[in-house]
Amino acid sequence: MNADLTFNTIVFKKSFDSEDGSERRSTTRGINTPDVMSIKRQDAVQAKSKEPMKRYLVRVDRSDLNAVTGVTYVTSAYAVVEVPQSATSAQVTDVVTTFKAAVADANLIANILNSES
Repeated sequence: MNADLTFNTIVFKKSFDSEDGSERRSTTRGINTPDVMSIKRQDAVQAKSKEPMKRYLVRVDRSDLNAVTGVTYVTSAYAVVEVPQSATSAQVTDVVTTFKAAVADANLIANILNSES
């Protein structure tokens, strides 16, 4: 596993790694306003198929300071990837590639954030 990861010019340095996940953080914008990437893993079973699987959570949190109130708030985005034991590498790649394309599409994100109930 890579200790440090860079996404969107933010260098996430590993804080810890355990058997069920890891955390990386960047304090470039300040110690009180970190960018944090958490990765969690767990064994699970799909409810419908009863297929054993691995579930992965990737979460990015950004802390910012409200200039008016002085209160720190956190904005988050995360994805859950479920990989059944029978899934091939190509099948997982196809799902992740489609998901990445959807998230990268500004219209999808704008439409979801502005009009989904």
